[in-house]
Amino acid sequence: MTGIESGERYGAKDVLVKSVSVWTVVGIIYCICCAGAFGIEEMIPEGGPGLTLIVLIALPFLWALPYSYLVAELGSARPVEGGKLMWVKEALGEYWFGIMAIVNFAWGLIANTVYVVLSVEYLGTRIPAIAEGIPSYVLKIGLILIFFIINLLGIKEVGWVSTAITTAVAGLFLLITVVGFANASQNPFEPMVNTTEVSDFGYSSPVLAFGAVLGLGIWMYSGFDEISLIGGEVKGSQKVIPKAILIAIPLIALTYILPTMAGMASIGDTWEDWSTAPDSVGYHSVLEQVGGAAGNAMGWIFVVVAILGQLSIYNVCIMAASRTSMILADENMGPKALGKLSKNKGMPWVSLIVVVVVTTALLGTPDNPTQFTFLVLIDAFFGIMVATLVTASYIVLKRRMSPDEIPFKAPGGNVGWKIMVGLICFFIICFIYLTGLDYFLGGVIVMMFLPVAYCICKRVWGGLTVKEPELYPVDPRTKLGFGDLIKMGGYYCAFAVVNFVGRVFLSWIEYDENSSYWAARSDFGGYEEWVVEEFPHLTKTNEAGEVWIPGYYEQTYETGLFSNVDAMLNAILYLGIGAAVVGIILLLAGKALKKDDARLKAEIISRLK
Repeated sequence: MTGIESGERYGAKDVLVKSVSVWTVVGIIYCICCAGAFGIEEMIPEGGPGLTLIVLIALPFLWALPYSYLVAELGSARPVEGGKLMWVKEALGEYWFGIMAIVNFAWGLIANTVYVVLSVEYLGTRIPAIAEGIPSYVLKIGLILIFFIINLLGIKEVGWVSTAITTAVAGLFLLITVVGFANASQNPFEPMVNTTEVSDFGYSSPVLAFGAVLGLGIWMYSGFDEISLIGGEVKGSQKVIPKAILIAIPLIALTYILPTMAGMASIGDTWEDWSTAPDSVGYHSVLEQVGGAAGNAMGWIFVVVAILGQLSIYNVCIMAASRTSMILADENMGPKALGKLSKNKGMPWVSLIVVVVVTTALLGTPDNPTQFTFLVLIDAFFGIMVATLVTASYIVLKRRMSPDEIPFKAPGGNVGWKIMVGLICFFIICFIYLTGLDYFLGGVIVMMFLPVAYCICKRVWGGLTVKEPELYPVDPRTKLGFGDLIKMGGYYCAFAVVNFVGRVFLSWIEYDENSSYWAARSDFGGYEEWVVEEFPHLTKTNEAGEVWIPGYYEQTYETGLFSNVDAMLNAILYLGIGAAVVGIILLLAGKALKKDDARLKAEIISRLK
C-alpha cells in the first residue's frame, strides 16, 4: 500500500479520524469560501448593479459547480489527508507537488493575516479608538490566540465554531433580504452597466469594468478545494465532503445574490457609493433604512456579524495552513517538527504555532502596521495557481483511474468532465488577464521565485526521496529529482509566454484608460475635475499651464513601480525576456543530462536494493 493509500503521518501518532457530520463540513466550506457577502460592495460601483447580479448568478453554474464537481470527484477517489496536495503528487510528481505545497502554504499565511486585520477594521468603523495603534494591535493578537486555541482543540471544535458563525451570517443576510425587498422601489438590475464617464475606480471602459467584476466574482466563488486538506480526518470523507460541497454552493450563491438584489431594489439609487470603506453605503445601509433605534441596532448587529464572518474565515484558514505545513514535513519538503501531532486530539500543534507566529509577524508593529495591498495582490494569484494545478491533476488522474475508483461522479459522462475543465480553464485565463495590471505583475513577480523555493526545500530536507527513494531518486549531478531541470525550464518558458501575452493585451486594454497624462485646463472634463478635487497632492502644473492628471494606478499607489503604467508594462516585458532566457538554458541543460538518466537511475535503484 502506498503512502497516499495508507494515509500514514509522521508525528506523535497517526492522524485521528473523527465522525464529522455533513452539516459541520458545510459550515467549514461556507466559512472558507463565503462567510457572508462582504466584498461584493466593491463590485457594484465598478460594473453596475445589473452586471454584478448577472455575474453572481452565472458564476455558480459556469465556474463554482464545475470546479466543485472536479474537487468532489477527486475527493471521493482519493480521500486522504492533504487532499489536493497529494492529488498533485500522484498525478504530476515531486516538482509540481513541491510548487503546490509552497504556494498553498504561502496563500494560507497571507490570507490569515488579511482576515484578522479586516475584522478589526470593521470594528473600528464603530469604535474608532481601536482602529489603530496599540489597542488595535493587542486586539489582533488576542483574536489570533483565541482561534489558535480553537484549532488546537480539534477539527470538530473548528467545525462547531464554523457552523455557529455560518448560522449567524446566513441569518443576517436573510434579514437584509427581507428588509430590502420589503422596501423595494426600483428594478435591481438597473442600470445594467456602469456607463458613467467617471468612476471612483477610474474605469470608463466597459471591458475593464467587466474584468474587475468578473475577477472579484471568481474570487468570491473560490476556495472549495481547501476542504480536501482534512480528507484523512473526516470519517467517510469520500461521501461526506462531496455532499457538503454540493449543499454549500447554493447556500453561498443565495447569500450573495438575494441580499444584493434586495439592496439594489431598495436603495439602488446609491449604487455608485457602495463600498467596504468607513462611512460608505453597503448592506448595513439596507438595515439602517428602518430608522430610529431599531435601524441603529441593526447597524451594530451587522458590524458584529461582519467581524465574526472575517474571523470564521481566519479560523478555517489556520486549519488549512497548518495541514499544508504538516504535509510539507511529512513529505520532507520542510522541517520534520511541523508534522508533530498532539497526543489527545491529533492536531498539528507545531504547525499551528508556526502559522500563529508568522501571522503575528505579518501584522507589523503598533506604530508601523503592515500595508496589505501588495499581499492581497500576491494572494489572488496564488489562488489561481492552486486551481490550475488541481485542474491539471484532475485531467491526468481522470485518464489514469478506472471508473470504479471514483465513487462520486460528476454529471455528463466523458463529455461533461471535458466541458467542466474547459470552463475552468477559460475563467482562469480571464482572471489572470482581466483583474488588473497590478494584480498581474504582483503575481508573476512572486511566481518567478517558486522554482527557487522548491530547489531550496529539496536540497535542505531531501524531498520525496527520503521516504520513497526508488520512486523519486536524486540525480547526483544536480542534487534534484531526475527531469527537474526540464520541468523548471518548461515552467519559466510558460511564464514567458504568459508575460508576453500580458504585455500586449494589458497594454491594449489598460494604457489609454489608466495612464497619467498632462491636460490643459481648457480641455478639462468631468473626470479631470474629479481627479484634481480628490487627489490635489498628486497633481502638478508645468510651465505651459498644463495639469498633471494622475491615472488610476497613481491614484491607488501614489509612488513606486505599481503607480506607473509604463513601468509596470516594461517590468512585465523584462520579466518575460528573463524567464524565456532562463527557461531555454534550463531546457537545454536538462535535455543534455537526460541522455544518461536511465543508466544513472538503474544504478541508484540497484544500490538501494
